[in-house]
Amino acid sequence: MYILSGREGSLFLASFRGVRYHLQDFAGQGNDPKNEKELFNLHHASLRNVIERIFGIFKSRFTIFKSTPPFLFKTQVKIELVCVALHKFLLKECRFD
Repeated sequence: MYILSGREGSLFLASFRGVRYHLQDFAGQGNDPKNEKELFNLHHASLRNVIERIFGIFKSRFTIFKSTPPFLFKTQVKIELVCVALHKFLLKECRFD
């Protein structure tokens, strides 16, 4: 697992406007991406879905993520990395947690 932390706003890849985007737009037979822009949007939507689920898990497990913490940005980066490491440890060692 690779985590890039501490690069606030460093990279943003927008989806293509006016091109199918939502995962349900590609669901079902015959709804495969028709060109490179639709394929990019499909991957973009899939990745966004995963990231939103991860933040949902973190917010439920670590309440510090439910609101903006009153810490310096450097401290927030360290908290994020520790929570990720702790989450991975719990997944590995405490499967029923």
